Amino acid sequence: MHIHRFFRKFIPWWARYYHQLQISGMNNIPKKGSAIIAPNHSGGFDYDNFTLMSVLEHFAGNNAARKKVWLCYHDKWVYYPGWGDLVQQFSPIPINLEGKGIPWKLIDYIVKKGELIGIMPEGHSNCIWERYNLWRFYPGVIKLHLRYEIPIIPTAMIGFVNACPITSVRYNPEKIPPWDNEVMIIPPIVPQKLKIIYGKPIEFSEYFGKSVTKQGMYELAAIVRVKVKELIQKNL
Repeated sequence: MHIHRFFRKFIPWWARYYHQLQISGMNNIPKKGSAIIAPNHSGGFDYDNFTLMSVLEHFAGNNAARKKVWLCYHDKWVYYPGWGDLVQQFSPIPINLEGKGIPWKLIDYIVKKGELIGIMPEGHSNCIWERYNLWRFYPGVIKLHLRYEIPIIPTAMIGFVNACPITSVRYNPEKIPPWDNEVMIIPPIVPQKLKIIYGKPIEFSEYFGKSVTKQGMYELAAIVRVKVKELIQKNL
């Protein structure tokens, strides 16, 4: 639909010029080959998702051929009537949470082309109360890393929690974060400077080609969480 194509062009422009989006650390993304962008997740209306997927259209990195980030996305929202039409204007990787899992053939294709994969390991968008208290990281980021042996880029996304605030449950690091009880307060119209900071690549190469338990993957994901948290604290 025309309205979805309009917002596909409008959202990246809005982030860059109205919210004065700033990018740093682009040189930490490998010039060649694929990599996994692993940021925190916050705010509503998928504003951080859309910005991450389209950021390379406006900020040239060390590989001008790259124009998008493929982002792992709950397939419910990829195919949701109306909203899913907008999501599909970007570059989602539909992830099924009811047993079908990850579309490996699509990701095989993305990695073969040397494009970037994004995954928000919290699986939950932090609300105005939680701010930058990161939830436990799910191990999907580690599954991708060990399967394809490509670097993880810890990434901080700052300002989205204020630019497009939502409410949900209070932060509790002992609980699995909720998926669907978010309440949007306002769309992304609150003036708030946005930042995306790409950290230095990390690899767990000692685990390449080895079997890693689920608990072991959670432990490695916790290391990625620490790196993301450090980036956030350094750049607030």
